[in-house]
Parts: sequence; C-alpha cells; structure tokens
Amino acid sequence: MPAPKPLTQCDPPALDWSRPGTPAATNFGDIYFSFDGGLAETEAVFLKACGLPEGWQDRQRFVIGELGFGSGLNFLGAWRMWEATKAKNGRLHFLSVEKFPFDAAQLKQALSAWPELETYSAALIAQWPGRVKGFHRLHFGDVTLTLIHDDISKALDELEARVDAWFLDGFSPAKNPDMWSGEIMKKLAGLSAPGARLGTFTVAGSVRQALIEAGFDVEKKEGFGRKRHRLEARFPGERAPEEGIEPPTIIGAGIAGASLARSFKRRGVTPTIVHDPNHKAASHNAAALIKPRLDLQDRPESRFFLGSYLYALQAYCDHVVMEGVTHIPKTEAETERFKKLNIHAPLPIAHFDFDERENRLALGKSLVIEPKTILNNWLSDLSLTTDKPADDSLKILAAGFGLKALLKDRDIPLRFSRGQLTWAEAKISIPTTYGGYAIPLNEGVLLGATHQRLGDEDPFALKAEDDVENLEGFEKFTGQQAMPSSKISRASVRVTTADTLPLIDKIDENVWLFTGLGSRGFVFAPLLAEAIVSHICGDPLPISKKVWARFALRL
Repeated sequence: MPAPKPLTQCDPPALDWSRPGTPAATNFGDIYFSFDGGLAETEAVFLKACGLPEGWQDRQRFVIGELGFGSGLNFLGAWRMWEATKAKNGRLHFLSVEKFPFDAAQLKQALSAWPELETYSAALIAQWPGRVKGFHRLHFGDVTLTLIHDDISKALDELEARVDAWFLDGFSPAKNPDMWSGEIMKKLAGLSAPGARLGTFTVAGSVRQALIEAGFDVEKKEGFGRKRHRLEARFPGERAPEEGIEPPTIIGAGIAGASLARSFKRRGVTPTIVHDPNHKAASHNAAALIKPRLDLQDRPESRFFLGSYLYALQAYCDHVVMEGVTHIPKTEAETERFKKLNIHAPLPIAHFDFDERENRLALGKSLVIEPKTILNNWLSDLSLTTDKPADDSLKILAAGFGLKALLKDRDIPLRFSRGQLTWAEAKISIPTTYGGYAIPLNEGVLLGATHQRLGDEDPFALKAEDDVENLEGFEKFTGQQAMPSSKISRASVRVTTADTLPLIDKIDENVWLFTGLGSRGFVFAPLLAEAIVSHICGDPLPISKKVWARFALRL
C-alpha cells in the first residue's frame, strides 16, 4: 500500500493580475472570466443556457453544479438572479469544485471589478474557508453554497447530489484536458437529475462527443463576446414532483438535537423535541470550546474534522464569548506532532500557529461559546414535550446519555464516560488547553474535565477527588496555582464509539441515530446534523460519501 499522504492545504492558484479586466492563471495560460464582461458571460453562457430563471420558479429546491469555482463570479451571478426571481419558500443549492482555490485577499481583489455585486461578494468573503481541502458548506439565507476543494474526478466521486443545472467553466479543454474528459462527463451524467441542463463556453469536438457518449443531447448555440459558438446540453427524462417532508421528532435537546432542529427550520420544517427537563446534559455546561481536531494524515475523517470546525465557527458567530485559545503540549511527542502540523499547515496560520520557542500552540480563531444561549436560540419557537412519539413517526435519537436506556435492547457499541468540571480562582486571561482546559469567565475559571469510564455509580454525583485532579492538572501544565471556588462543580456524561468517531445512521425504517460526539459535540454537531437533515430532505450532502460511510453504524 502507498504511504499515507500528509494533510495540507490546496495548492494556490498561479495568478497574473497584469491583464486588464481579469486575472489569468499562468499554469493554464487562460483567463478567469471574459474580457467582454464576465457577468454578462455568466448570464448568457450558463444561466440562460440552463433555462434560468424560469427553470427554478416553480421549484422548492433547485441544484446547480459547477466545475471550476475560480473567482466565484458564476455563483454570485446565480445568487443575484435567484434573489430577483425565486419561488416562494424556495431554496437554491450551488455546488462547485475547485482544485486551486483563491485565498480571501485574492477573492476580494478579483471581485472588486464588480461593484454591483458588492453585497454578495462581501458575504462570500466573510465566510470564505480559504484553501482548506475537502467539503465546505456556506449558508446565505435561502442560498446554500457547497464548495469542494479537491481534484475534479475525486470530488465528483465523493459528491451525493441530484443536479438540475451544470455550469462547465474550467479552463479551456486544450489547456486543462482533465476537466473535460469522457470520464468526467459520465460522472456528471450519474449526478444529473432527469431533465438536467448544461451550459459551457466551449464547442470543442472532444467535449461535444464526450457529452453525447455520456447520454446528453447537445446543441451548438450562438456564442458570447469573441466566441462564435457555445454548447447547451440536456439530460433525458422529466423531473419527478417534489414531495414534502414529514416533520420529525427529535429526542434530545442538547447540541445534537438543537443542531438538527436548526437545520430542519432552515428548510421550513418544524420538528418536535422530546426533552427531559431534569436531565443533566453535557451540552448544558457553562462554556464550550470550539477548536480544531488536527490529523497528520490526509484521510476522509481528517478533512471532516477541519470542515466541521470551520462550519461551527460560522454557526456560533453570534454567540462568541471569547476568541483565541492557547494549547500547551502535554508531552515531547505532542510537541513534535505540532511541529509537523505546522509544516504541513492544513489550516491557515490564523487558525493554527505553533511557536517552538515558547512551546505553545496559538489557535487564533478558536472560540469560547455559551451553550445555554445557543440552545435557547436554536430551539426557540419549537414544541418541547416529554410525550413518547408515535411508533410510525420519523424519529432521530440524539439524547446523549439518555441513549443508554433508549438503546438497552439493541446491540449498538456505545461507550459512556463521566466527566467533572471544577470552578476555581486563578489568574488567567486566555482560554488554555493542555489535555484539560481552563476557561476564564465572569464567575471564575472553569477547569475540566475528568474522564472515567462509567460504571454502576451515579454519573452525576460529585467527587472531591475529581476537583483535586482538575486543580492539579491546571497547576502542572500552566505553572500557576488555582484555588478552589465556592461555586458548585458539575458532572455529566460523554458518549463515544470504540474508534472515537461520530455515529450517524438509520437503525430502523423511521429511526435515525445521532451520537458518539464525545468531547467535541459543539464542533461536530452542526455539520453532522446538516448532513442528516440533507439526507432526509433529499438535498446535496455537505460531507463526502466516504465520510458518510465512515460514520455509519460499525458493528
């Protein structure tokens, strides 16, 4: 087997800004958009060629797929047209693949040529994930952008979607043949909804033949600007009528259940929440940390860890208590690992920067959040009940420790562990992690958390020795003393799997399971909930097929 590759960021585009009106890619010898007017080109070659806006005006969900995100001009043009012509309660999904993504500064420079799009471009740049590899989901009201930063063939293999319109906007076939091969066109056909339409600027014979062989009906049309012709294509079939979604019952009102509710509400679906108000959920701690889990190897789950972290930063942007976290390595081995991660740089330096001299890791964009306000906000306007749902209703089990009783008759390998948090008095101003963590808050410093496999004891009973362990851990790694506080400690239960990966799967005809988030529930839950809800609603998935399979039930 080949040696595993390290996880790095995507290679940057090689840009030439010397040409008037458009940047050019020097490695492909081609421009990003037309000298004759890039936005007008978007409307003529892609939007109108795909029958838009008429094609989405009677649709509750419309999906556009694009090869070659580039500067994002096609996305912004589609978004602007959608805003002016969309159906009531409709949603637009825009999927785009890019192997050489811009960074935020390059994106801003390229899009500055279109002041009429400033509102849209500013919103895009504010959420831009940079050159981080993998899937990225960005929300803009009723428009959802899913970026896939990867090689085109691999990206299409990992995409789960039914696409209504394709924009083929890679560099010219002569200069970038990999994007226009017969293999790629067959993959587009496999992802196309019945009746899907396709637009592209090229009329190259090889492209036309590849589309025909993939099953598309192809027509040559009058071109735009300096190009005499362009292609339009249609995939055979008629789209099926859209079906409504049965409002589900979510069992659990912690961050997993609240994230599910948030994703359903985004789609106009109102779930019911079954909640035990006396349950001491781990999601109800005074504070939570949002920081990345970083792997050296480029594996599907490693990319998910980064994507879920970036998605969580956006999800909690209105609920930030503090920004910036310092991590102290526990061992020499961990120090060496951080040195390698710094070289590989899977995240931009603003998110991850290891100072070897100080032996400290700066997680500059990581957050401290207040769970209570988030849960209250995401569960607002919903019905919370203690009633048992009907047997034949759609249910999602997301109850954390409550699953121990709910799944007692099922052979599902979950592990339950107890953790205790301790309030202390200490002189620390920056949230700090070291295996444990110390979070300065108005009430004092929150120290945590112990970790013990759960036995037959009361998991919520407080232990004096756990407070001692937290206080001693803080002093050992920070070199500072912490004094016990009069504020009462808190214990709760984490749920994990044997391989420490989350679990999302359908376990019965009408029953889903969402669990195994461990100590990273607030990082993983928003994106995993979005994945589950996308699957149920028939939307494009925000994670790769390999990640979905990796997180399915493993017996």
